[in-house]
Amino acid sequence: MAQILILALVLVTLFLLFQYRRVLNEVKRMTRTTEAIRQGNLNLRYRLRVSQKSVQDLGGELNRLIDHVQAGRERTRFLEDERKRMIANISHDLRTPLTSLLGYIEALQQDATLTAEEKDNFIKIAAGKGNTLLERLQEFFELARLEAEDTPPELHKINLNDVVQEVLVGFYPDFQKISVAPTVQLPASPPYVRGDRIFLRRVFENLLSNALRYGREGGEIGIEVREDPDSVRVEIWDRGQGISSQDLPHVFDRFYTGEASRNAALRGTGLGLTIAKSLVEKQGGRIAVSSKPGEKTVFSVSLLKG
Repeated sequence: MAQILILALVLVTLFLLFQYRRVLNEVKRMTRTTEAIRQGNLNLRYRLRVSQKSVQDLGGELNRLIDHVQAGRERTRFLEDERKRMIANISHDLRTPLTSLLGYIEALQQDATLTAEEKDNFIKIAAGKGNTLLERLQEFFELARLEAEDTPPELHKINLNDVVQEVLVGFYPDFQKISVAPTVQLPASPPYVRGDRIFLRRVFENLLSNALRYGREGGEIGIEVREDPDSVRVEIWDRGQGISSQDLPHVFDRFYTGEASRNAALRGTGLGLTIAKSLVEKQGGRIAVSSKPGEKTVFSVSLLKG
């Protein structure tokens, strides 16, 4: 009997020593893996060959920690690339009208051969460049305020028909210039939403400006308000050149100007749609776009009923 107990004790001891060596070997492997990860190889993960749950749990948590660190590093890299691209775009978008403005002013100052009519024309062009510069600066500052959460919406019950009509009245001269009468469809009974009147005006102004900039060649621009079961939808559409499938997923990205599908002479800063999206989402709404190039492009804003 004593011999059996001694044998059992020896076997248990050997088993524990075996397990200990396995765990020790895994700890050494984990140490080497950790060293490699510390040196920058975030593609490595802990692959444990022991059955102890506590060790397996430790390996799992460490792998999740590495996933988190890797995601954070990729996000940081993405933001850094965005920052560089933003600075480059801002520099270009401000330098172009500023250089042109200074050129016309210099010509007015130094060219004594200019006629009165030419001087008047140069002044008008310089004023237009100055207005363009101011508009772009205002867009940059507005987007910065929105991203800094400095402008929370003041939500109230709002008659959406009234807001749309106010915005359309403001664009009357723009439609006259291109000899286009907008197609307007409003519901007979006023649709109410919960939103910020100033934010809503800015959204519809940006979308109409976009339609006028890129859709005028189609000769037809429209706006329609319709009620869904839980929301009110506003669609602003045009029959211009449209947006290609490769540009469509990016139209709300900052500074994206759809170079492949839009006329370069008409391009703006690419911030108007980004601002519109931010303002809509701050009010709990959604914005989307669809386009069949050469047929119809539709920007749709859905807002919660008030």
